[in-house]
Amino acid sequence: MTGTTTRTANIVLYGVGALGGLVMKALQADYPMIRVVGAIDHDPAKTGKRLQELFPMNEGIDGIVVAPDLKSCLEAVGEKVDVVLHMTESKPAAIEAQLGEILEAGINVVSAAESMFYPGLRYSGFTERLHALAVSKGVTITGAGINPGYIFDAIPLTLARATSDVKSVTLTRAIDVTGTGPGDIEHVGYGLWPDEFKQKIAAGQIEGHMGMPESIVLIAERLNMDIDRIEERWETETASFPVDSGDASLGILEAGRVIGISQYAEGKRGDETVISMSLIMYYQPEKFGLEIADRIEIVGAHHIRASLVPAALSLFGAANTVVNCVQDVLSAAPGVANILDFGMGGANRSGFTYAVDPDQPPRPGRMSLVKKAI
Repeated sequence: MTGTTTRTANIVLYGVGALGGLVMKALQADYPMIRVVGAIDHDPAKTGKRLQELFPMNEGIDGIVVAPDLKSCLEAVGEKVDVVLHMTESKPAAIEAQLGEILEAGINVVSAAESMFYPGLRYSGFTERLHALAVSKGVTITGAGINPGYIFDAIPLTLARATSDVKSVTLTRAIDVTGTGPGDIEHVGYGLWPDEFKQKIAAGQIEGHMGMPESIVLIAERLNMDIDRIEERWETETASFPVDSGDASLGILEAGRVIGISQYAEGKRGDETVISMSLIMYYQPEKFGLEIADRIEIVGAHHIRASLVPAALSLFGAANTVVNCVQDVLSAAPGVANILDFGMGGANRSGFTYAVDPDQPPRPGRMSLVKKAI
């Protein structure tokens, strides 16, 4: 890709649920060069409402009404839309038509769908169709999120830049998923009975967290690590008391339902585990004595250990990574892009750069600065 170009970008929110709300929170604090000009949601309870009514803390959105579909949204916007932030579901079959319609309209896409992080690994046909359409329209589509897209890939790969001859990578993430929206609930399996969870995993109806194989493959490719397969397994946790899911559609989970899921994935070479990932996801984890943390260990020429305590926030972190990609997709080559190929430092979220104050030349121990608008 080319270097990131920072300019004013008009965006549309496709989905104004839990994640969309946190995107609005991120925009409230930073990114003055990103303008929300439209919003879409299929929920009848949101369609037709003013965006300001849903997010009263944000400014400059009073005239925006949540549309039921892309066509009516673009008609209402009446000006060029640069990027759609897509935040609906995760499975390719559920989102291909949505993404295709956006690309057909000649608009760049940043999708929060886990399947869009590295779609070519498991969904080659889906990826080829989106790539061909994006190229034909001269636009870019990428997937962004906290995981995949950050904790299990971007962070360890960034740390590994300072070493070589990497022999193994071990990643552990324990998180609070209270408040997770319906789009994740559907494919992860929260709130099911344990036997029901096992049956649906075996039948491929749910898969827990999506993206571990993709993160493992990208780490192995980029760090020159040989693996021949990936193995995954799941364990569930229940409680003897009701647990609040924090989501209106799921509500309070009665005793005995799945309130925690531990998911493990290993990139193996023969009998050896080369890359290991553990993801522990709980509702109200404080009630179970779970430490919320991200831990990374890289064994190589230099042994690296790193921890994030508490762990990066799932939904809020995802919202911020999605917003941070807006400028990147505007600069990227047309087609399906991977977030790991974007700038390591992320986008400029200030709208300005610093320069040495011309009226006060630098001297030992002091440098005076001025801001310059981009």
